Amino acid sequence: MDLTSISQIRNHLYRLNVGEGEIRDQAIRLISDQYVSLSHAHIVTASETIKAIKNRIPFSETIIIGEEPTPLTHQRLVFDTAVCAGDSSLSTIYQENVDYLIDYAAGTITSINGGSIPVGIDVIVWYLYYHVYQRGVDYYFDYERGRLRRIASGNIEEGQELLADYRLGSTEFSDSEISQCITEAEAEIFHIIDPEYRESTDPALQTVATCLALSFLCRNSAGIDATGLAGTDKYSPVWMELYRSYRETAMNLLKWFRCKTPNMKSPRLA
Repeated sequence: MDLTSISQIRNHLYRLNVGEGEIRDQAIRLISDQYVSLSHAHIVTASETIKAIKNRIPFSETIIIGEEPTPLTHQRLVFDTAVCAGDSSLSTIYQENVDYLIDYAAGTITSINGGSIPVGIDVIVWYLYYHVYQRGVDYYFDYERGRLRRIASGNIEEGQELLADYRLGSTEFSDSEISQCITEAEAEIFHIIDPEYRESTDPALQTVATCLALSFLCRNSAGIDATGLAGTDKYSPVWMELYRSYRETAMNLLKWFRCKTPNMKSPRLA
């Protein structure tokens, strides 16, 4: 029988969640066609952008900008590389965040009301931009383990320096990891308890299963944190303390369900 569930475990994890986070411009090189790990695991599916600067010569274009965002030719601009001027001689250079705004991710430019750019005139914008690679064409992505590898027939060169943007999920525990810890917890419980309790619905036994599964999750997190794969190694002692606390709670409750030790009389001399 199932003593606990993924949803029950998640009810106890809300304070342990790492929280959603945006990771930007993480450098990575893909060697051959082997998987290369990022600094984090459990990445939100399809949240990544794998990009590279393929041309170091600034791209330029002439546009008319207004108080609504005006799209540029390219998206995914390289941060802090935009220059906006009145002409190609750079006789008049406008100031970012004073005369205009740039949305580097969307590739748009907007005139700021009250700035120095006259309404309806042409301006020239220079910037660097990223080439964005395609999942399934240029690379494969393993979201749960936080790793990717190049596709030999794609456009990523072997050893090319790439930058990765991605989003972390609201929890670092996947359903498959929780399910595996529940399986391990219930196996340990059924090995210890008296057979008469195998079909028991006693809430205390359910608490034992939940605490044991949580202890295994904390132990796994301590191991990952200790290796630095989660992007930090400072929480490993905290995870281990949680592991011990959950396990101690489980074992104390489990005493009531253990196999009964037969009463053995002391031997007597004839």
